[in-house]
Amino acid sequence: MEVIRKIDNFIRLDDSSVLQNPDLVPVLVKNRKWGTMAYISYWGLNGLCIATWSGASSLISLGLNGNQTMGVIVVGQLLISAATVFNGLYGAKYHIGYSVYQRIIFGIRGSNFGVLIRSLLSVVWFASQAWIGGLCVNIILSSWSSTYLNWKNTLPESVNMTSKELCGFVVYLAISLPVLMIRPQNTEHLLTASSLAIFFVGMGTTIWAVKQNGNTYGSLLSQKMELSSSDLGWAWVYGLSSWYSSLVAGISNQSDYSRFTKSTKSALVGTLIGTNVLGFIIPIFAILTASALYETTGEYFWMPTDICDYWLQTNYSPKSRAAAFFCGLAMVISQLGINCVGNGLSGGMDLASIFPRYINIRRGAFIVFLLTWPTQPWLFYNSSSTFVVVMSSFSVFVTPLVAIFMTDFIFVRRGVIKLSDCYNMDESSLYWYWHGINIRSFVAFTIGFAPALPGLINACNETIYVNTGSQNFYKGSFIFQYVVTSTCYYLLCYFFKVNVGERDENDIYNTFNDQECKKYNIIPYDKIEKSNSSDVEPISIEYIGKNASYYENTDIKA
Repeated sequence: MEVIRKIDNFIRLDDSSVLQNPDLVPVLVKNRKWGTMAYISYWGLNGLCIATWSGASSLISLGLNGNQTMGVIVVGQLLISAATVFNGLYGAKYHIGYSVYQRIIFGIRGSNFGVLIRSLLSVVWFASQAWIGGLCVNIILSSWSSTYLNWKNTLPESVNMTSKELCGFVVYLAISLPVLMIRPQNTEHLLTASSLAIFFVGMGTTIWAVKQNGNTYGSLLSQKMELSSSDLGWAWVYGLSSWYSSLVAGISNQSDYSRFTKSTKSALVGTLIGTNVLGFIIPIFAILTASALYETTGEYFWMPTDICDYWLQTNYSPKSRAAAFFCGLAMVISQLGINCVGNGLSGGMDLASIFPRYINIRRGAFIVFLLTWPTQPWLFYNSSSTFVVVMSSFSVFVTPLVAIFMTDFIFVRRGVIKLSDCYNMDESSLYWYWHGINIRSFVAFTIGFAPALPGLINACNETIYVNTGSQNFYKGSFIFQYVVTSTCYYLLCYFFKVNVGERDENDIYNTFNDQECKKYNIIPYDKIEKSNSSDVEPISIEYIGKNASYYENTDIKA
């Protein structure tokens, strides 16, 4: 027992409890570093990444031509920007993340339900994006050596990956590890560099492809469609849902990063610009490039890594090698930004909420990193696994959550949260509900999720019969689920009242600036009498004051 106690004391985080550690409390004012440019870069990178480039192909496969696909993307980005902005409001205003807000939604004890769903999403998407990162590494290494480019595979076919792919994957993971140790609020420059790098790769590749095709875009944009008006309508609906699914991780993550904003306005403006301007660019580059290259090569290229590999395979000249190297380098930087920040660190935040005594963001991100191998992402791309369909449809699980968050904060609570009660493990907390569980949220989630389940099952296995209505509900799941879940949750809260409308009297977490304190009628942190410090345990006012530089402290436990 003595050995176990010593191990527990060694791994337990300082100043932690069953509900909080320094990574879970509201962000200190001095650590709110993200300005408008940070959010433009963050959402620009979500729209500029390789997964988004290749995602345009899924819309073409629905029977849409290039122009229709662009229309779906434009409308989809508008809807995504609205969902993202509204879903990030509670983070921008109260500086708490996704995992802490689950306590308000599902109750102090029920909160792990929503956290576990997003944790699974983070783990699988981190592994998936890491595999793409490995392909980008291979472009760099192939540009250095023709031997590496033509490396003969020595792994058995049952492994579903080649020796070359394994090498690139391992190298990418090794590069990712130190990036995962960066504090979330210090990632602005990485995001900016990543966005710029992949933007110029996309622009340069598109210009080259169009020039190769005699300065024309090809026929994909104006290709005649053979869909009836009804089928075209449902193709649009399904396309919108598919596009939303590809970015649902970023939408659910929004509050994890909107909490670091210098002002609410910075988060809103930056997100709107990033989603509605930069979010259109890469998909358009992808469609134009694929269309132009089809005219000259006879095949569609939907992955920029495949284009770089095409350069090297057809003409291994210094010019081609240089182009492939710089494109590969830019894509690796891009993958580090989108994956480590959007999936690794976000997953770390979730795990910190589940085990706050032992896990902070860094440890959580490292666990997400370790789970990459058990996830086996090579199966997603090199086999016919139906798990790819499940992942592309993950919005079926997340959309009801997002609908509840937005409805709760905007319409039920009208933007009022009592922060201290998010860390209170007894009946005096506003968010204790029934034995620590908010049954309203679970009921609304079930009602919103259940109708889409038959369609999801059919998408995974088409031999299972599902009626047309269920299939159509699934195709438009992100729209239908949002309406059903939001309406249900609001009515439940209307007929079964929740206690809302209270804020803390004091800024006990030193998270609000003077303007915000005045707006919310809260006593600023520096004006609170020290005699009130006993109201906040175990992370007291004295602790916060002494550790105001926590996030910059490199001597803290890993």
